[in-house]
Amino acid sequence: MNSSPIVVFDSGIGSISVIREIKRELPNENLIYFADKANFPYGKKSQIDLFKIVHQTIKYLERFHPKLIIMASNTPSLQVIDEIKLLTNIPLVGVKPPIKKAIKITKKNHIGIMATESSIKSKELDELIKSEIPQNIFVSKYNASSIIPLIEDGTFLRNRKKIEQFITQILGNLDNIDVITLSSTHLPFILDQLNQIYPHVKFLDPAESIVKDLKKFLIDNNLTNKTKNGKMRILVSDNKKKFQEILRQIGRKEKIEEVFWSL
Repeated sequence: MNSSPIVVFDSGIGSISVIREIKRELPNENLIYFADKANFPYGKKSQIDLFKIVHQTIKYLERFHPKLIIMASNTPSLQVIDEIKLLTNIPLVGVKPPIKKAIKITKKNHIGIMATESSIKSKELDELIKSEIPQNIFVSKYNASSIIPLIEDGTFLRNRKKIEQFITQILGNLDNIDVITLSSTHLPFILDQLNQIYPHVKFLDPAESIVKDLKKFLIDNNLTNKTKNGKMRILVSDNKKKFQEILRQIGRKEKIEEVFWSL
C-alpha cells in the first residue's frame, strides 16, 4: 500500500492548487490527478446531481487502488462527502473552509468566505459557520462562481484586467474585513491579484491544512511512500486539448490522458 497512489480530483484545474502543496511536502508520493471536465462546474450543480457525479467518480477511481482519495473541491466536500464515505472502503478526505485559522487571525472580528454559489447557499456551510464561529465574529459570504470559469479556461493567465474587474465586483469594499477564506480550490490561482487589490486582507488557501492532515494520516497509518521521487498521472474526462494547453502554461509537463466514462 505504501507505493499506491493518492488520487486527487475535482471538476478542473482546481486540484493543482492542492497538488502543488502535496508535491512540496510529500515529494515521494505517487499521485493520480483526475480532472472531471465533463462535469464542470461542480459549484452550480444541485446536491442530488452532485451526489450522483461524485459517487460515480469514486467508483471509477477505485480501479486505481489508491491508498487515499482527496476530493479537492469545497462544494462536494461540504455537501455530500459524509454520505459518500459510507459507500467506499477507501479513505476519503475533503476540502473545507479554513474557518478555525481565520478566527485565530482576525483582528477586526469580521471574516469572509469566498466560495461557489452552491456552497454559499448550502445549509451545510451555514451549519459549519454556526458550529465553528463565535457569535462575536461577523461573517460575510461572497459568491465567486462568476470568476471560476475564467480561471478554468485560462483567462487569468491572459487578461489580468478582466480578472481584476470580476474580483472587485465580487468583493467590493473590504474595509471592515481582514481575513477571507478561499473556499474553492480554483481561487488560489488568482491569489497574487487578490493580495494586490486588497493588501490589508489575509487570504487563506486551504491546501496547507489539507496536506498537513494528509501527512499526519500517512504517518499514523504507516503509509508513507519510501521510494523517492513520486510520479504523477493526469486524467481528464473531456476537452483534453484545451486542458493540456492551460496545464502547460502553468508549468505542468506530464502527459495528459483522456478517459471516457459516464453516469
